[in-house]
Amino acid sequence: MKYDLNLLPVLVALMEERSVTRAANRLGMTQPALSNALSRLRETLRDPLFIRERYGIRPTQLAEEITPTIEAALAQLDEVIVQQQEFDP
Repeated sequence: MKYDLNLLPVLVALMEERSVTRAANRLGMTQPALSNALSRLRETLRDPLFIRERYGIRPTQLAEEITPTIEAALAQLDEVIVQQQEFDP
């Protein structure tokens, strides 16, 4: 199965912001685009990931469990990209 790695920062932003609107602003996306990305994440992971509450969203247990691993993976990708940019043959 192919995974859209562009969706991973969406999950992290939603976890940190606890708001679709704030997460969209942080990522430079529109709110509908972020909602669409969240729908694709939900479909891929077969979990709602976030539950709407009166003032924002609350992560599900799965979202809580996978976010640290996703954050670590994104940090490693950033490190690889920085090292590649610094390489000068």
